[in-house]
Amino acid sequence: MSLHRQLLYHSPGVSICDVCCRPEFRERGPEEHADKHLVVFPRSGVFLKQVAGKEFVVDPNHVAFFNEGESYRCAHPVGSGDDCTAFEFRPEALQEVIGVFSPTATERPHRLFEFTHVLSNQRVFVFQQRLRRQLLSGVADALMIEESSLDLLAAVVRNAYLDRGIRPMRRRAATRQAHREQSEKTRLFLADRFSENLSLGDIARAVHSSTFHLARIFHRETGMTMHQYRNDLRLRAALERLVEGQADLTALALDLGFSSHSHFSDAFRRAFGIPPSECRRSASLKWLREMSKILKASGHAWT
Repeated sequence: MSLHRQLLYHSPGVSICDVCCRPEFRERGPEEHADKHLVVFPRSGVFLKQVAGKEFVVDPNHVAFFNEGESYRCAHPVGSGDDCTAFEFRPEALQEVIGVFSPTATERPHRLFEFTHVLSNQRVFVFQQRLRRQLLSGVADALMIEESSLDLLAAVVRNAYLDRGIRPMRRRAATRQAHREQSEKTRLFLADRFSENLSLGDIARAVHSSTFHLARIFHRETGMTMHQYRNDLRLRAALERLVEGQADLTALALDLGFSSHSHFSDAFRRAFGIPPSECRRSASLKWLREMSKILKASGHAWT
C-alpha cells in the first residue's frame, strides 16, 4: 500500500496533514495501531474501517475518530484509495472539548473519542475545505489556524453527541460572569499587542486560560473570533496612520503584523471598499475619519 503524508501545519496545539492512501489490494489489510488521537476528514474516495470487530464506511460524508493506541484494520473494496486531512490535537484540548458533553473524558485518556465516526454536514465539510485551502496558500497565520481548528473540532464533537441525543452541560451564573471577565482581559491584551503575530497558545497563557476555553468564551461574549478582533484593530490602526499621511504601505503592513503588502491590501479593501493605495492618493481626511468612525460603530469582523 502506498501511503503519503504532507504536513500542512504544526504547532504545540494542533498538527494538520494530508494523507493520500493508494492500496495495492482491495481486501482488508493488516492490523494497524493509531499512534495519536486523530480527527480524520475524508475528502475523496472511500474505505472500510474495522474496530473491535465492527466495520463501518468512511467516505466524504463522514468524519472518523481514531483513539491513540487503538487497533484497527482498513479495506478498500471499491475505487482506488482515499484522500483525507487529519487533525491531531493536544489531549488536554480534546478533553476540554469532549468534556462539554462527557464529563468523564479525563478518566479515559486512551479512549477520548466514544464514537468511531459521525456524519459531516455541509457546513463542516466546507469549513474544513476552506481551512485546508488557506493552509496550502500559505497566507493563514497561527492564530487563525488554531482558532479555526478548534472551531472545527468543537463542531464535529457537538454533532457526534447531539446526533445521539446528548446535550451539553449547563453553565452557572457565576461561571457566566467569570467568562465575561476573561473575555475583557483578552480584549485588553489584544488591544495592547495586536501588531504581534501571537498564537492562540500565547494569548491563552497570557490571560491564564486554556486554548479551547478561551476561544469558546471569547467568541460567545464578543460574537467574533480573536483573529477577527485583532484584524479589526490592525485595520483601524492602518486607517489612522493613512489619515496622518504614512506613505510606505509595505512598511505599514509589516509594522501592523500583516504577512505582506498584498495580505494587508486585500483585508483593507474588504473592510473599506477601496485599496489602501487609492485611499492614500484620493480620499480626503474628512472621508477617512468618517470611515474610521463607521467601522468602529459597526463592529464588523473582517478576516
